[in-house]
Order: sequence, then structure tokens, then C-alpha cells
Amino acid sequence: MTEIHTDSNIVRKEMYLEADIRVHGTIWEPADGNFKIVIQIVHGMTEHIGRYERFAHELAAEGIIVAGLDLRGHGRNAGDYQIATWGIDGWKNSLNDIHAFYEKLQSQYHKPHVILGFSLGSFLLRDYLSKFPEDVIDRAIIMGTGCQPGLILMAMKGIIEKEIKKVGVDQTSELVRKLSFANYNKRFKPNRTNADWLCSDEKELDEYLNDPLCKEDISVGLFYDLLSAMLRTSSRYTYRNWRDISVLLLSGKMDPVGGMGKGVKKVYRQMEREGIMVKMDLIDGARHDILHEYESGAAHKVIQIILEYLENTDNYLKI
Repeated sequence: MTEIHTDSNIVRKEMYLEADIRVHGTIWEPADGNFKIVIQIVHGMTEHIGRYERFAHELAAEGIIVAGLDLRGHGRNAGDYQIATWGIDGWKNSLNDIHAFYEKLQSQYHKPHVILGFSLGSFLLRDYLSKFPEDVIDRAIIMGTGCQPGLILMAMKGIIEKEIKKVGVDQTSELVRKLSFANYNKRFKPNRTNADWLCSDEKELDEYLNDPLCKEDISVGLFYDLLSAMLRTSSRYTYRNWRDISVLLLSGKMDPVGGMGKGVKKVYRQMEREGIMVKMDLIDGARHDILHEYESGAAHKVIQIILEYLENTDNYLKI
């Protein structure tokens, strides 16, 4: 593990999780060594864990460790390959990576554990909580998620199955671009970039688009895995294996992944019906990437909501 002192308040540690492949990760610790909680991040599609550095600085000031892996086929795990892809069994392997990293952080820090999943990571987290109910997760923060109609998801899966046969699991196609990101971007015409749906903060969006560790496209196989998980987690039955846990749902009111709030509200109602202790906040004026909406002030609001949620003793966890 390599330690990098980024300033007087935080220490950044670069490490690798040894699985069937080496998976890169980053841990940010308060420099004074005083911490009370660990937040494990599962990042979004095409991005990487390094994009959470500013968020980590904000939380380290409150005595919180922030840690996360680059998902397979993302960030430093992808090398120079410009398509975010994780091959066959990528979803299953990524769930196992999240579990293994949870165990590593638990053994290292022995503190209450929170997992935050954003976008692709939100669906991984929702699946993970069903498949690893024995892991003691004190709270879950689910950001940039949604709930799409099952019939639409099934139809899209059928289309993408044919696309896999045409181009293979690790390649992208114009159809995948159209059905995923391009579809979302239509809502924000006239478009300045091909990713206006992500963020209204133009400076932050340009940094994302020019980041060499962020990928331009997703593979057909990765998109198929995401559609499968969306279908799997859209049912209220997905929550019946969850242990006693508190959940915070966060989304921008202008996030197309969450159906401009409608899909997030549906997830909220499903969780509530299944007895999950859940809180929801929809952020005015914010799009999908709410942790990078700095210009409007939305990102600062999100961080304050998260800190208040963690400090709320009515939600099981006292820090």
C-alpha cells in the first residue's frame, strides 16, 4: 500500500485488492488518525474512484474514512482500453469485490460501516445487500438510482442479447450508445456536450469528459448486465433478504436515470412497504451526478444531508 499525504488534513492510500485479478482501490484517512466511521463507495459507470477525492476531503474533516475500488474495466483496472467493460461474469465478480473490500476495511478499522452506491454502483449496492445479507452494513446511501418498468427492461434485454451476438460482450455499438446515454441527453437539448444529462456544472462536466481515466463508452455486455440488475432490483421482493438497515435515497430532481424523481419515489415506496427504514431527498435543479453539482450549490447540500443522516441517532447509528 502506498501512502500519499495530500495535505495536512488527509492521507490518501493507493492499494490493490488481490482477487482473480488485481483491483485498484483508494483509501482516504483523516491525517490525525481520529475517525469514527468508514464509508465504502461503489462508483458509477465509466468513471473511477479518484473522482471522489473532493468528497473524501469534506468527510475526512468530520472524522470519516472514505474508501473505494475502481470497478473492473474502469479507471486503473482498464489500462488504455477506452470502453468500460468487465467481460463475462463481471457483475458477479464485482459483487464479490465489494464484499472482499468490505471484509478488508472491517478487519483494518473495526468501525461502523456505510456503503454508498452511485448510478451503476447504486444497482450493484441494491443487489449486494440481497446477496450478502450477512455483512454488517450499518447504513446504505443509494444515489442516482431508479426503477424502470419491467416490460421495457425485458424488451431492451432482448435487443441487447442480439447485439452481443453481433459484436461480442466487450465491444460497444451505436445501438448501445443510443439506448443508454444518448437517450438521457435528449432531455437537455440543445446539447453542449454528449453528457449534459450528467451535470449542469460545466467546469466539472468538462473535467469528467477530459479525464483520461474516464471511459467514453460502455460495452454491450456491461449494458446487458446493468439491464438485468435493473430488472432484478425493480421488484419489491429484492428487499426481503436485506438485514435490519437504514437507507438514504438521494437523487437530483432532473436526473433522467431516476425518471426525474418518479423512479426514485417508486423505490422509496417499495422499501417503505417492505419495512426498510428509508429517507429520501430529491435535490432541486440537480441532474445525475449530484456530488459534482458545485456551481449551483447542490453538491454542498448533498454532503450536508449525508452528514446529518450519519449523525441522526434515530437511524440506528451513533457516531
